[in-house]
Amino acid sequence: MPTNVTPEYKRAEEAFREARTLDEKVARLQDLIALLPKHKGTDHLFADLKRRLAKLREQQEAGSRKVGGGGGLDFEREGAAQVVLVGPPNAGKSSLLRALTHAAPEVAEYPFTTQHLLPGMIGFEDVQIQLVDSPAVTAEFMPVHLLGVVRSADAALLVADLGTDCLLEDLQAVQRAFELRSVSFAAERGGAGEQERVRARILANKFDAPGAGQRLQLLRAWAGAGLEVLPVSSAAGHGLAELPAGIFRWLRIVRVYTKHPGEKADLRRPYTLFAGQTVADLCGLVHKDFAERLAFARLWRGPAGPLTVSRDHQLQDRDVLELHLRAGG
Repeated sequence: MPTNVTPEYKRAEEAFREARTLDEKVARLQDLIALLPKHKGTDHLFADLKRRLAKLREQQEAGSRKVGGGGGLDFEREGAAQVVLVGPPNAGKSSLLRALTHAAPEVAEYPFTTQHLLPGMIGFEDVQIQLVDSPAVTAEFMPVHLLGVVRSADAALLVADLGTDCLLEDLQAVQRAFELRSVSFAAERGGAGEQERVRARILANKFDAPGAGQRLQLLRAWAGAGLEVLPVSSAAGHGLAELPAGIFRWLRIVRVYTKHPGEKADLRRPYTLFAGQTVADLCGLVHKDFAERLAFARLWRGPAGPLTVSRDHQLQDRDVLELHLRAGG
């Protein structure tokens, strides 16, 4: 035990010893790192905590890939992408999920109504995007599984409450809770080393509330160029009709349709990728052996006739692809 540690660190250390699940251990270990006093006498312990965290994160990432974002979830990742609603109490995350999907979360006016992660599906044309409601985040509380879900999701929507004068303080508390655990929200995903950036936008909910216009101006000034702010109202429906198409474009989802030689393309159920992905990536979605056996592909794009393309050719939305494989096993 290092000397001169704070009472908060001692409580976090006890919480880490009592942690049972993988996500809980990761969250508590991140708390220890954030609360550890930084001086020469703690250098060795700090390095040891970082090594332990790296090992736990490797296990967490493996679990996230299998079950869609964190151990202990009772749902799987589905659709073309996964987006998580994150925000303070009473911001209206559950109301937004209910308005945008067929999910039926409990909605109430008291805080912390949502106790578990709850998924729903947003439909845009022939694509489904998974939207996940989550328990509220405050300066004092971070749900155990939420960190892993946010880190593995394709994006997050931070929900702000335009009906309260405390909206900036509430959002800052949410950001601080994640930053203490080495995650920040930004316009694009990225980051290396200690800090990870998750792609995010701000949904400014309750645009129909009294004084919402003035609070929206304050929110946009606070967000600056870092995060785009979208005013919506789950109650009045403002901005909701345009949201699915906006999320589709924001995530740069690419739909690819396939066809067999001599037959028409199946335009009902596209494969989905992201901008920048290639023919080889599409092959991996069709069948695990296709990437190795691919000889060439024929591609139809818009009104143009078929082009012969290689495995490294980048795909665009609504491409039609015909895969030609080498004979043999």
